[in-house]
Amino acid sequence: MTIADRARVHRTSVVVLLIAVLGSADVAFADRLVDAREVAHGGYYAPRFAPDGGQLLLTGVRLRGLYLAPLSGAAIRRLSDEEGAGVHARFRADGAIEYRAMRAGQRRDLVVGRDGAVRGLSALAAPVAQAVDERIYVRGAAGAWREVGSGDRFFAPMVSPDGDKVAFQGLTTGIYIHVRSSGATVRVGPGTAPAWSPDGSRLVYEVTEDDGHEIVASELHLYDVASGRDQRLTATEDRIERRPGFSPDGSQIAFDDDTGRIWIARLEAGR
Repeated sequence: MTIADRARVHRTSVVVLLIAVLGSADVAFADRLVDAREVAHGGYYAPRFAPDGGQLLLTGVRLRGLYLAPLSGAAIRRLSDEEGAGVHARFRADGAIEYRAMRAGQRRDLVVGRDGAVRGLSALAAPVAQAVDERIYVRGAAGAWREVGSGDRFFAPMVSPDGDKVAFQGLTTGIYIHVRSSGATVRVGPGTAPAWSPDGSRLVYEVTEDDGHEIVASELHLYDVASGRDQRLTATEDRIERRPGFSPDGSQIAFDDDTGRIWIARLEAGR
């Protein structure tokens, strides 16, 4: 048998082996989003689940206004039409909604109660992390502040539900995670719009592509803090998945498609 013949036999054996592996029911696969369904449309973005999982907090074009969308199919209710209200909006554990808006010429922290009434927050709990002059500062266990991250302009610190981790973003270098208990800071990689899982063990975020003017593609990724493993959750050509958020039990992820429609998909665990 010539060298060329032996090479052909080797290539054939490799192909047969790959077919056998890929055709096996036991082949491993990564986590992925499945069974995506549209739950709202009409100019809504950045969905966040309520603590009871029964409704979504949404915002509008350019993050203007706040809306509540019951997953029961009931009518969507507008809470606010204020400019930028969706930038820092979030549910509290008691179901009220905190956000920021301009009042009397100043940006103030506000809360919308279950009764729909808006009131100011006279006192906020001492922050764990904050952005000052494009730098990120995190409060340690002893209460002292320390600067984390270097080599970029940073913004949007987000504390995990367990209080031990802080995700933040660099303008050009992407997403980072600082672990308060160990003092370690790791770079996740390119991405924006991170959101924590309920147990603080994972981070879901978007990785976008643009043509220099507009976003032309985006896929959702999942990062596991303990293992440092990053994986892509979506791979679609007909939908631009953006601004994800976990359900309270961690089994679903809501996102918008950059056209004003809101989707929910089931997070299927890999094996």
